[in-house]
Amino acid sequence: MKRAPFNKELVDFLLTVKKSLSEQAELGANPGQAPVVERKPTKVTFDKSSQPFSVIFSERGFLIEDTRMSFEELETAISKKYNIVLNHGDGLVLDAVKMQKILKYKDLY
Repeated sequence: MKRAPFNKELVDFLLTVKKSLSEQAELGANPGQAPVVERKPTKVTFDKSSQPFSVIFSERGFLIEDTRMSFEELETAISKKYNIVLNHGDGLVLDAVKMQKILKYKDLY
């Protein structure tokens, strides 16, 4: 039986792949899984002309004034036709239109 000729480039490539897989295993990642990229929080200002309010989006949800919320809470409020009042009645009122504007950012986080 005849042996195939030695291919240094192929061996180098296989060693690189093996090293990469072992490093991923040490980090606890699944082989073939894309690395997780952490996104920085993003601040967006809505309704700049009338009653402006800022929302800080992050991987954990978003923050309006001093209230942390999730996209699911907004979806529930819209489905039940609720308004959300922040700061105990004297603050920002999130109606369905404002909630829809915030929900447009759901796919980014």
